[in-house]
Amino acid sequence: MKQKLSFIITLLFCSVLLTNQGAFAQTKKEKKKTLKEMKGRSIKDARKQAKALEKEGYQVIPGDLPMEKQIENSYVARLAKDEDGNPKYFVAYQQSKGETFAAAKQAAYQLCLTELATQIGSEILGRIKSSVSNSEGMSDATSATQVIASYQNNVTARLGRTDQIVMLKKVDKLTYITLSIKYPVAEAERIVKEDLRKKLETEANLGQDEINSLLDIR
Repeated sequence: MKQKLSFIITLLFCSVLLTNQGAFAQTKKEKKKTLKEMKGRSIKDARKQAKALEKEGYQVIPGDLPMEKQIENSYVARLAKDEDGNPKYFVAYQQSKGETFAAAKQAAYQLCLTELATQIGSEILGRIKSSVSNSEGMSDATSATQVIASYQNNVTARLGRTDQIVMLKKVDKLTYITLSIKYPVAEAERIVKEDLRKKLETEANLGQDEINSLLDIR
């Protein structure tokens, strides 16, 4: 009787395991299909945007990829996911103008950095702020909040090199630049956590356990 019961339990366990594996494989397959469909739509959208920009008079910089391919790469970067299914890159897209090519490019780059700072502030620092708000009995929540707010204003100064995806120009009295850059979310998160740990240790009256808890945002 015991042997029969043990056999039935084993059989049920194997059945549940196979069902879960099948569901996981199906989910993975569906995600792949969805991503493929989204990528297909993005390529179509990229072609439309490239045509619109060409009509406006934008051109590629000599030696760079064709306009359509640059725009497509920008769309694909926005869709890219890491192994956990989270966005892989922060992507900024901005346009600017200036008296010279260098001035217009620099202005567009600064606008892109500002956009990246906003995204990082929302996605990474936003989660850390929520950790502060949701922590009960934190010894120095006020200073922690101030440290985070102060750091957010200077976060892009710590990012290092960004990757350019799109660079287009148009000359019509002034020089107009369309620029898109990307930055890995994982790298931004690493830098933010590393910097905030140092700042919280020196500028806030928090214990190591409290700091670890605040920065445990994944």
